[in-house]
Amino acid sequence: MKRVKKLLTLMLAVMMMLSMTIISSAAEKSAVITVTGAGEGATFTYAQVIKADTSTATGWAIVPGYEALFASFGNDEQSQIEGYIAASESERAAAIKAANVSTSDVFTNPMTVSKAGLYLINGTEEGFDYNPMLAYIGFDDKTGEEKGLVDTTIKAKKTPKTVGKTVDEQTDKFVQVGDEVTYTLTATIPYSPKGSQTTLVITDELTGGEFKVNDAGKAVVTVDVGDVPTLEIAPEGNKLTIDLASLIINSDDPEEDNKYANMTVTLTYVAIVTGTEIENKAAIGNNPATVVKSYTGKLKITKMNEAGSNSPEALAGAEFVVVNTDGKFATLENGVLAGWVDTVDDATTITTGSDGTATVEGFDPDKTYKFHEVVAPEGYKVNPDDVTAEWQEGKADNEQIAEATMHDSKLSTLPFTGGKGTAAFTGFGVLLMSISAGLYFTNKKNKSAK
Repeated sequence: MKRVKKLLTLMLAVMMMLSMTIISSAAEKSAVITVTGAGEGATFTYAQVIKADTSTATGWAIVPGYEALFASFGNDEQSQIEGYIAASESERAAAIKAANVSTSDVFTNPMTVSKAGLYLINGTEEGFDYNPMLAYIGFDDKTGEEKGLVDTTIKAKKTPKTVGKTVDEQTDKFVQVGDEVTYTLTATIPYSPKGSQTTLVITDELTGGEFKVNDAGKAVVTVDVGDVPTLEIAPEGNKLTIDLASLIINSDDPEEDNKYANMTVTLTYVAIVTGTEIENKAAIGNNPATVVKSYTGKLKITKMNEAGSNSPEALAGAEFVVVNTDGKFATLENGVLAGWVDTVDDATTITTGSDGTATVEGFDPDKTYKFHEVVAPEGYKVNPDDVTAEWQEGKADNEQIAEATMHDSKLSTLPFTGGKGTAAFTGFGVLLMSISAGLYFTNKKNKSAK
């Protein structure tokens, strides 16, 4: 009996050791799924959609509820799995995307899993569309003992929905007609599996401006990613279409994934201001456009009579030209800046109205301008001193205005022949002549009498 007890005790100890080994071995059966290329604000959910099943022909089975993912690959479960395995990367990606299957369990990146199979991962991030991703966790075939699981890494498959577009706040936010505005555009290059038809086409439309072109009539677009050359694109009126296919297709090996996937590309190009406000809309495909605006301002001159007059009066009919800090004079078209000339005679004049003011548009609120009077109102003389237009504080970007006031003096009164002033002098002169003549004749008479 004692021997039986000892044997049972030994068997129990062996069973406990075996159970501990199995638990330890099971604990080691885990793998890590890592998603690369995702943005900092990205979130993910996941689900296991294919699991190991030694009772099937393929050794795999579709997890109930996820049959739609593989329906296009065959007529039954096993043929669907076989069809999925045999398909190309682009065919798999297209089918999984078309199935549009949702997931709900939160995926923490990286994520540890304990079962072999296929995992569906869905991502979300502001400004991007994520294609569904499939991560495969397989067995380690290199060990001769207990098979473990193998870690896997997948690259996020995301496409930008919006484009980042800016102008230099220091030099391009406020402009004048004729200025060049440099636009900087950024976008994330989408992941494109080998053989896929992923595109990245950006359209850019201008209002109040035109694209600067070279002698060949093409806009020059610089690209700052990799060794991609500068692009030259002919605008279609006020629209520029930038096709970045060269960044998606792997030029070194078209059968491989694109080497610039998930990298940021920065584009720069130049437009010329033609209106009082220039608006730029850039969009990727049919997604909402990113809008950037630059603004010009107005200049206003007010003409008044003498400074300090007891009866202030606004004067109509004064003519002015606008002068910049380089001593150039403005030419205008319908009251909007058109260009600059060297002489005042070639400049465009503006005339004050009945309220004594005149206003022109298309000037840079970051620059200084003066008004130079060329013709004074009737009854006044030209003021030789130019006045500086002062930009008003607290105005909205699209309501910038600089104002100036100039005072004129009345013309001096000139004496004229036959007027009151000359008559008095003439009468006084005649009187003096009469007195002199009388004294002369009296004096002569006295001498004769002697």
